[in-house]
Amino acid sequence: MAVGAVDAGADSIYVGALGWSRRPYELEMTDSQIKEVITHAKANDADIRVVFNTFPSPMEYRQWLDAIARFAELGAAGFIVTDPGAIAPIRQLAPDAVIHVSIGSGITNLEDVYFYKDLGADVIILPYRWGVKEVRELHKKCDIEKEVFLFEPIQTGKICPGKCIMSSYLKFRNWTEEEGKDYFYGSANRGAKECYRICQKAWDFGVVNEAHQALKLRSDAHLMLEQIPEMIQAGVSCFKLSGRERPAKMICDLVAFYRKVIDGILDGTQIDMSAYAAEMEVLRKRWVAAKGRRVNSLVSRAHSYGHEKSSVKEGI
Repeated sequence: MAVGAVDAGADSIYVGALGWSRRPYELEMTDSQIKEVITHAKANDADIRVVFNTFPSPMEYRQWLDAIARFAELGAAGFIVTDPGAIAPIRQLAPDAVIHVSIGSGITNLEDVYFYKDLGADVIILPYRWGVKEVRELHKKCDIEKEVFLFEPIQTGKICPGKCIMSSYLKFRNWTEEEGKDYFYGSANRGAKECYRICQKAWDFGVVNEAHQALKLRSDAHLMLEQIPEMIQAGVSCFKLSGRERPAKMICDLVAFYRKVIDGILDGTQIDMSAYAAEMEVLRKRWVAAKGRRVNSLVSRAHSYGHEKSSVKEGI
C-alpha cells in the first residue's frame, strides 16, 4: 500500500512503527519495511512520516526513544504523536523532523492549537467537526500548518474523534514477540489489540416505560470533494486519507483521484468539483462498503472476546 500510494501521487506516507502506532501488529511495519519505503519514497520525490501515537510508559520509554532515533537515522521526514510529552524529546533527537499532532489528541479549540504549537509541533491534524469557517478563523490567528482528513465535516454524533476513551475499557492485550514487548497490558489507546468500533453500532437508548431507539454514538464521515477548494483557500496545507484498514487497491485509486483533483485546483485547470461527481460517487460506495466490512469484523471480535471471558468466569 505504501509503495502503491507513492506511485499514485502521494506526497507523504504515514507508516505505523511496529508496537507504537495504536493498531494491531499485522497493520504495522518492521524497521526493514520502513527503510524500504523510505528509499522508494525518496526516489519518487515523496517522504515517509512514522506514526508514534501511543503513550510511552516509564517502563518502555528508553525503547521508545531508541526507536525515534533509529527512524530519524533511517531518513524519516517526520513523526505523528498523540502524547504532548513526546514532542520535546523528538525535537531533540530529530531537530529537522516535521511533528504532527495526531487526531487522537482531540484538538477542540484554538487554545489547544496554541498549546501544541508552543510545545514545538509543526502540524495540527484537525477533527472532522471543523468546517471551512473554523479552519479559516484558525488560519487567521495561528500560523501552524493545518491538516484535515478527506472527510466531509460532520456536526452530529455523541463522540468527537480523538476524545473517545471507550476503548480503554477493553484492556485485554496479547503482546507478540514481533513487537518486542512481553510485559505490558493496556487499552487500544495504548496500542493494545484494536479499537472495536463499539461507537459505530446501534445502542439501545431510552427511558423506562417509553419506546427505545437505536442510537449511534459516532456519525459516519463521507469522503470529501465539494469542500476541497474552500479548504485550500482557508489555509489547509495537507489532506489525509486513513488507509491501513482499507484495501490497498482502493487507497491507491483514491490517492490518484485526489492527486488529480488537488492539482486541478492548484493550477486552475479544474476548479468545478461537479466534474468529478460521478467518479466520486463510485469511490464513496467502495469506501463505505470496505468500512462496513471492517467494522463488522471488529464488532464480531469484540463479541467473541466477550464470550471467551464469560466462559472463563463460569469455569472458575
